Amino acid sequence: MLIQQMRSISIFIISLFCCFIAIQLNAQEKKAKTDLAKTLLLNGVTVQADLASLASSFLTNGQNYSMEGSVQVDLKHKYYPIFELGFGGANKVTTDNVGFKTNGLFGRLGVDINLISQKKDAKPTNNLFLAGVRLGMTSFAYNISNLQITDGYWGGTEIINYPNQLSTKIWFEVVVGVHVEIIKNIYMGWTVRNKNLISQDVAGQPAPWYIPGFGLNNGTNWGVSYTLGYHF
Repeated sequence: MLIQQMRSISIFIISLFCCFIAIQLNAQEKKAKTDLAKTLLLNGVTVQADLASLASSFLTNGQNYSMEGSVQVDLKHKYYPIFELGFGGANKVTTDNVGFKTNGLFGRLGVDINLISQKKDAKPTNNLFLAGVRLGMTSFAYNISNLQITDGYWGGTEIINYPNQLSTKIWFEVVVGVHVEIIKNIYMGWTVRNKNLISQDVAGQPAPWYIPGFGLNNGTNWGVSYTLGYHF
């Protein structure tokens, strides 16, 4: 009788031990899966330079110029938050000898989504078809010189200068583009941008001819970027 009780107690203890081990193994497996999921959330960062802005500056003979770069994060090979930073300016003289000069920093913050569907068990492709949005902002000073103002009542023309005018502009962009891995970790790509100005010009203040990061002071602009980048 005593032997049977001891055997029952032993079986109970062994069963309890096996159950404890199973629980521990299951917990470790879940933790491993969780750690893997956390690792796959971030898949690197790409640092890029825009070559199109440099080419555009050359083609306009310096009347307006821009240079910019960006840092883009890869999340789940699906979402790509991006920060773009640049410097732009203009030095324009019209046929009427009216001069406009400005320069300043600009920034854009946004996110792209990869529209190429990924198969569940397949290796993620390194070639991307992206669509996204940006919110851009710049604060800059500009000068307008030799502006001719005609007096509608008394007649005659007066030449006025507007030095050190200050402006802050905000706009949004809709972006579509492609990124292709040409060599391991080296990417080239292009994007087409539709830019829409949110900020309005101040009434009674001479409007800037050029806005750093946005381009000519129209309500809507189109732009193209051609980037070269390295994926870390």
